[in-house]
Amino acid sequence: MSWPERLASRRIATVMTSSSSRRARCGEHGRRYDRLGACRWRHLDIDCTRLPPEHAPVRVTCAEHGVTVAMVPWARKKSAYTRDFERQVAWPGVHAPRSAVSSLMRVDRKSVGPIRKRVADDLRAERGAGLFDGLRSIGVDETSHRKGHTYMTVVIDHDRGRVIRMHDGHGEKVFDLFFRTLTPGRRASIGVVTGNGARWIDGCVFRRRPQTERILDGFHIVSRAADALDKVRTARLGGPARPAKASGTRSRAPGGPGSSPR
Repeated sequence: MSWPERLASRRIATVMTSSSSRRARCGEHGRRYDRLGACRWRHLDIDCTRLPPEHAPVRVTCAEHGVTVAMVPWARKKSAYTRDFERQVAWPGVHAPRSAVSSLMRVDRKSVGPIRKRVADDLRAERGAGLFDGLRSIGVDETSHRKGHTYMTVVIDHDRGRVIRMHDGHGEKVFDLFFRTLTPGRRASIGVVTGNGARWIDGCVFRRRPQTERILDGFHIVSRAADALDKVRTARLGGPARPAKASGTRSRAPGGPGSSPR
């Protein structure tokens, strides 16, 4: 059978699974109550063949939550997808819109958001420390979206390489909201703040954390150096630079007759 024929056939191979888990949704072990009917979870396809795991979950009694469905190791709580499938959906969901992810993974568009949230919550739990714990070097900058009509302030953690806060708007008042969310101990751990040299960044940092070192980020250092070189070149040539002519032709210096570029 050719590849298009196999894709059109949409074969389904059910994988029967078993689990001895007796853990309730709170993670505590419970006493078996009864067993539900068989359920299927969406899993990754193999060679155009769908492989939905099938399992009859057990309900257990919990002292805190009463009768609840026992958790299974291959899926998250209240999810119809396996962990492997949700991780596959979450990765393109960071770089592409929900409509593209929905078409690629053949899931409902409204399911992409909850899947990404469950994966992100698990990653935060595995990392242990919170987003604002142990901050040493942070960066702040504003970015525009919706064709430049709306601004957003973004704060990143340089050491861990991740975004720790995003807030609508820009300016000193918006950046000050970030420092308000930090405890005195968390603010004291910040030693370096990078940015584009805006006055509202310097003013907020000097007021909230005067001992912190302010550094221009690499992008703005290169950008300002290029602008400075362009100004020097323009002043030496006596005017704005002209586009270079084709090779083999002689061009007159921009400064006028008798002048030559140096």
